Amino acid sequence: MIRSLIARFRHLALGMVLAISATMVFAEASAPLNKTSDGIAMDGFDVVSYFTDAAPAKGDASFAVEHEGAQWLFSSQEHADAFSADPARYAPKNNGWCSYAVSEGYGAEVDFVNGWSVVDDALYLNWDKSTRELFLSEQDKRNPASQANWPAVSAGLIDGSVELYRHVDDATVGIVHPQQLQ
Repeated sequence: MIRSLIARFRHLALGMVLAISATMVFAEASAPLNKTSDGIAMDGFDVVSYFTDAAPAKGDASFAVEHEGAQWLFSSQEHADAFSADPARYAPKNNGWCSYAVSEGYGAEVDFVNGWSVVDDALYLNWDKSTRELFLSEQDKRNPASQANWPAVSAGLIDGSVELYRHVDDATVGIVHPQQLQ
């Protein structure tokens, strides 16, 4: 009888672990990606270039990769292949939403040209250059806070329960999407 109870407990525990894992995978896959209305991720910027060239580069539709329901554009086939082989390595944290904002519990668009940084081999995007500088100066608390807040902010972006700041609503920023290199 005890063996039977132990076996049932093990099956129940395994089932719970599988259910929780499936929920986590679904939640990540359904998290809102920062993309244009026509489905282009990152305003068409090549995410690999931030790592390899330490600079933003516009992607080209001839080097497009479908990922998470969006078209990711790259400046070369080499970059497209690198992303295809390991999208998690290159995709921005917080699905391309402002990391500083997420650390504070809300959503905000990003400046793909001046608001980016690569920290500990991860791409972080921020509202603008000054927000990036603030994020970097406080990264010891901002990175963990953005990771901790991301599930709630992600859910809030989906259901509209978190505030979303857009560049178009702040004329002082001067950023228009899709953003271009100057």
